[in-house]
Amino acid sequence: MISNFPAPYPDELIYSVIARYAVHHGILSPKYLTEELFNNRNLTPTYDLPSHIGKLASYLPDCYDALYLINHHTLLPIYQPFQPDTVMRYAVQVLQGEQYQSLHTKLGKNASRIKSVNFFRFCPHCWQEQMEQHGEVYWKRSWQITGYEYCTKHTSPLFVSSVPCNGLDRKFYVAHLNALKDSSQLIFNPQDLHRHTELAKLIEELLTHSTYLTVQDFSILSKAYFNLLKEKDLLSGQKNVNYEKVRQLVVDYWGESFLQYYHLGDVWSENCWLKKICRKHRKAFSYLEHCIVLKALVPEQKPIETYKRYIRLASKELTNLDRKDEAPSVWVNNKIDRILSEDQKQWTKLIQKNSVKQARQCDPALYARLYRNHKNWLLLTNKSAVILPSAIPKPRVDWKKRDQQLIKQLIKIRDQLLEDLDSPQWTKKFFIKQLGSVSMIEKNWRFLPLTTAFLERYAESVDCYQIRRLTRTLIRQYTENQFYPPSVFLRLSGLSPERLTPEARRFFNSIWGGN
Repeated sequence: MISNFPAPYPDELIYSVIARYAVHHGILSPKYLTEELFNNRNLTPTYDLPSHIGKLASYLPDCYDALYLINHHTLLPIYQPFQPDTVMRYAVQVLQGEQYQSLHTKLGKNASRIKSVNFFRFCPHCWQEQMEQHGEVYWKRSWQITGYEYCTKHTSPLFVSSVPCNGLDRKFYVAHLNALKDSSQLIFNPQDLHRHTELAKLIEELLTHSTYLTVQDFSILSKAYFNLLKEKDLLSGQKNVNYEKVRQLVVDYWGESFLQYYHLGDVWSENCWLKKICRKHRKAFSYLEHCIVLKALVPEQKPIETYKRYIRLASKELTNLDRKDEAPSVWVNNKIDRILSEDQKQWTKLIQKNSVKQARQCDPALYARLYRNHKNWLLLTNKSAVILPSAIPKPRVDWKKRDQQLIKQLIKIRDQLLEDLDSPQWTKKFFIKQLGSVSMIEKNWRFLPLTTAFLERYAESVDCYQIRRLTRTLIRQYTENQFYPPSVFLRLSGLSPERLTPEARRFFNSIWGGN
């Protein structure tokens, strides 16, 4: 049981809490730290979206449950308002659990135009206050968000430390005032200073209020943006977006150099991010893209408030539309109710005997007509279609045959080594290196029972290896007709009295007893 695990400070990263725990308990080894906290020596620390939060919550008082830690001490809240509810439930489950999965890919971070920070950032004035109040300093989560380049409390740009927060060799680093020596202050266009300050305040608002907003799916996002553009008179006709006006509003409000700073300067090409966010949403956009567009379109209101308003309006509209279109196909005495059209009746008959994919292949034109005219009914009805049993996938590798091939190669290798007393120790790794398939074998032990049994039986222990080396020297002594003192005998064997195992020492004593 872990005792004295430190409670997180306001807005502190989970990463920083673990680092402070290591300092408080004098733990220098990262592997020992992860083994003590998570019973796993192979964890790589993640500063923004760490896993095992449920485990950490068990070390803290009851007021710090896993959901509280996720909402107040990770960067997940900046993704929450702009992701479907199913994705967010999955994300919370992953962060609470102990099997970290590709959450950054699921949230779209890896493919985003907005690049995450590579080195930890901090405000030296905030650090001085932390030192005076707590006697130590820590990493705040808002500092590590791209777009939060300016400390709103002390009205100064953040500093970039030399401590990496990405990369394969990252470890749990504790914040320290010495980081000031190797740090550098962020530099940006003085004309954009007020915009960086404003964006930092918007991100603070987003972190505070985002946990109370959920989105069912991307169709609601598309509808919300359409309603916003329509209300702001940014449509050409009934449904077409006037991109020229939208582009002009965004550029006039934020400025080209500001957009370029965040790699969002391309607002002119046919497939630029600004056009895509105004079209039908098929994927998630970053918090920064949403904030920039919403603030430019409605400058008098906070983006998160604008977003909430139009999301709620879109949800109500789509709910009412679903109720109108939900004309259920009621079966009475095996006959379809008369309220359905001929196309709907025909489709209902098709999916009683076929899966949705098969029914669509039977009559593509019918599916297209229904999708255009009765989309909500079609999607609802498809849920009752026949679900065909999934075919059992054929194994890509015949592991039985592969196992037999490997065991034959291993027997040949062993036979060649039987009379070679100068060969290295016959460890499992030595044998599989001779096969040239180290990674394949080590990752598939369960499919290779013969290979596993061979290695268990013929892998050479340290005792056997030392005895073989002693035997080699003994044979050399007789063939050269020389007598070696014990110390020379051991040295020629590559051994020393201290390194001899008990079994090898008995063998060595028996040699000299026989002499």
